[in-house]
Order: sequence, then C-alpha cells, then structure tokens
Amino acid sequence: PVRLKFILDSLSRSIKNLTVLDIGCGGGILSEPLSRLGADVTAIDENEQAIKIARSHAKKMNLNIKYINGNLSKDFTKKKFDVITCMEVLEHVDDVSITIEKISKLLKKDGLFVGSTINQTIISYITAIFFAENIFKIVPKRTHSWSQFIKPNKLKKHLFEGNFKDIKFQGVFYNLISKKWKLIENQSINYMFSCKAK
Repeated sequence: PVRLKFILDSLSRSIKNLTVLDIGCGGGILSEPLSRLGADVTAIDENEQAIKIARSHAKKMNLNIKYINGNLSKDFTKKKFDVITCMEVLEHVDDVSITIEKISKLLKKDGLFVGSTINQTIISYITAIFFAENIFKIVPKRTHSWSQFIKPNKLKKHLFEGNFKDIKFQGVFYNLISKKWKLIENQSINYMFSCKAK
C-alpha cells in the first residue's frame, strides 16, 4: 500500500491505461495492484521460480500482466514505458549508473521512474543486515551487502547523469514486528525516490 500510494502520488494523472514496467517484480506484489488499477503492466525478474508463481497467480486473478524471466542486460523489449518501478533492486546491482542509464532509455519523455532502496548508514547496517538477516531472519543471510547500499546524494548524482529531472526522496520505515511499511521524514534506512525522464 505504501509503495502504491507513493507511485500514485508521484503521478500527475491516473495510472489507468499507462504502460508500466515493474523491474524486480518478484511474485507480482506490486504488478498486480497496478494492473487492477488499469495499467498495462510488463514485469521482469531474474528469479525463474518467482516468475512462475507470479504468472500462476495472475492467471487465477484474471490479470493480464506480461511476466518476463530475465534482466535489463538483454534486449527484452522495443517498447517505451510511461512508468518504471524498481523496488529494492538498486542495492543488488553491480553498477547503479549503468542500470539507471538502461532504465532512462526505456522511458518515454517525461516518463516517471519510481523506486526504493537502502541508505548507506550505520543504522541501515544494524537494521537491514544485523536484525533483518540475523535476528528476525526476514531475509536469508548475505541477501544484502552494506557496500552496495546507496546514499541519497549519490543516487541523485546518478539520476542527474542518467538524464532525469524533478528528483524527489521520501523516507520509509519497515516495522519488523508488524511487518508493515509507513512513510516517514527520516531517510537514514529505507527511502523511496521519484523522478522524470528528460
């Protein structure tokens, strides 16, 4: 709900009939509500099992989502999109600037790029690695590497260089007990961003 709200708030119009690319879609947790709201959704993920689950669930829900097992390194589409989402992906890629450059080429002029990632701070290490991986075991060990976490200023530089404008940041907080997200002012752990292609 928090991610969806942030996307909808970042748009200057309804998502209905817009083309959307969901990068790192997993089992379709964001792709499905976007499709229900009337977007034409294409979703891509490297995890073959996650894509199988997503396809199966979309079929049961009668949702027309184009799921692709792959990544941005392959020429998987000639299409350009109105909106691209990239949730919890950038902190796992080898080269953020190259990934952003590829995303820029897939967006229409003034297209919206929305994502979320993790700040590179001491508190993010304690929360996202020590607690999430070792204590609460929300994700497997070694899911994250602190060296790949991204400070907002560094991401802003990559986005400017990738030909994006109107860059905005929003802090988000994941409650490890209730397992729910909420929007906050503080960006020291998780944060979301939005920007538009020039």
